[in-house]
Amino acid sequence: MRNKRLPATLNHWWIVLAVAFMLIASGWIQTTSAVAADEKAPDKIRIGCAIALSGPNSIGGITTQVNPYKLWVADTNQKGGIFVPKYNKRIPVDLILYDDRSDIETSVKMAEKLIVEDKVDFMLPPWGTASNFAIAPVATKYKQPMMGITVSSPKLDERLASTPYFFVVLGQPSRLVPSTVALMQEVGVKTVAVIYVSDMFGLEHVDLVKEYVGKSDIKMPILQSYPPETQDLSPLIKRVEAEKVDAFLNYGYPPHTFLINKQMPALGYNPKFFQNGVGTQFTSYRDAFGAAGVDGVFGQWALTPKMPYAGAKEFFEGYKKMFNEEAAMGGEPAAYASLQILEQAIKKVGDLNREKIRDVIAKDTFDTIIGPMRFEKGVNVQWPGDIGQWQKGVYEVVMPKPFRTAAPIYPKPNWPAPK
Repeated sequence: MRNKRLPATLNHWWIVLAVAFMLIASGWIQTTSAVAADEKAPDKIRIGCAIALSGPNSIGGITTQVNPYKLWVADTNQKGGIFVPKYNKRIPVDLILYDDRSDIETSVKMAEKLIVEDKVDFMLPPWGTASNFAIAPVATKYKQPMMGITVSSPKLDERLASTPYFFVVLGQPSRLVPSTVALMQEVGVKTVAVIYVSDMFGLEHVDLVKEYVGKSDIKMPILQSYPPETQDLSPLIKRVEAEKVDAFLNYGYPPHTFLINKQMPALGYNPKFFQNGVGTQFTSYRDAFGAAGVDGVFGQWALTPKMPYAGAKEFFEGYKKMFNEEAAMGGEPAAYASLQILEQAIKKVGDLNREKIRDVIAKDTFDTIIGPMRFEKGVNVQWPGDIGQWQKGVYEVVMPKPFRTAAPIYPKPNWPAPK
């Protein structure tokens, strides 16, 4: 069949349409190029943090968060920064730190300054449960996804319901306290005395202690609080000693943890089972009293170099090289892991859109140095070390059993003889 030729008029209109399409396409390409040119990659990704660099919380703030954050920034910038697909390049990271002087109100004000005035791209949390709860509404108000490291509460469901931009990384009392009680039952503890700091951290832990001890056959003749500012725990120690209990638990902050470890040997009291407070997992705690001076002491949180995950060993090696001291084994690896999550979320989203990044953090799983992390209702469910114990200078995981790196020692060895 022969092809029929189109009439001249139709040929004319086809030519007109083709030219018009080419002009429109050319304009679209130029417009797209112009937009792309306007959206230049930032010189740096700026991350802000208002945290205790001085005051009573500074030991925890610097050891647990600031140092791991600095290590992650150094590691990330060594490879050129965070890769952002939108700009098809790596962008270096700049960490901006403000000292909140261990004051909650100051922490909130400085966080808002970082967000509103300094216009940082992302925010990191302060140190301590109360400060984290104070900052969570700020993170949500300004749509800044934030992963709290040192926040611990059994009431997170109700607290996080109204702060969807705030996530919690740390292993929570709802898993730590049952692990402690199960461990006491395993080794044969029959009686326990519990003392605790009279603030949110202590009070909420003790609620769970009462619940889980109450479900066991362990008796609890002493449950006593002490003020955060206390400088002397010897009256409580003497009272506990007089009761002749098997186990002694202290739910306090680093100053209380160090204080009681100094006063108990001085008073000659050595319980069969002793779990100390926040800071037990610090290598500075072991160094302050010597390996023999902490031998057999249990502590909450135990993320050690023996974790079977890529990068865990390298984290501890890098920390020691950078700060000339060993990393503690609680929130420190978790703080580093939280920034691994942020970096991976940025790559998945493709740009620095904080709302999209928040959504990815809320639903995805991330490979980190403490394992595959994911959040359920804002709380991290991956925590490979609930309870640790110092054994000959090494902090071993003793609970939960699937992650155990050594069998628990019971009864606790004697304190070293006074010099």
